[in-house]
Amino acid sequence: MAQDSVGFSSDYQFWMQKLSLWDQASTLETQKDTCLHLPRFQEFLRQMYEVLKEMDSNMIIERFPTIGQLLAKTCWNPYILAFDESQKILLWCLCCLINKEPQNSEELKLNSWTRVRVNLVLHCFALN
Repeated sequence: MAQDSVGFSSDYQFWMQKLSLWDQASTLETQKDTCLHLPRFQEFLRQMYEVLKEMDSNMIIERFPTIGQLLAKTCWNPYILAFDESQKILLWCLCCLINKEPQNSEELKLNSWTRVRVNLVLHCFALN
């Protein structure tokens, strides 16, 4: 499991960098690169969901402080959202961030932020 965790952490950093690059340019090259890497990214999202579903939202934020950036960049990438499978897995990941019984303003803020992202993805899903 520790080796899997190390592999997941390096994948996490790779995809954070990739999403930042994709976010900065809206070119044919970016579209091609996104489509080329999409199957691997979907697999990463699946792996991430498997990790996230075992934690509560506080643990997730503690272990992955940049998870909001990663998921937000994913939510805004039209090439990723064009595929139902990506949308579905992204929704699963986002739902892991929702605290069912928020205890403070930070948790309420995270719930609100997450619901906006879920609505965005669902809106894209309805358009497909």
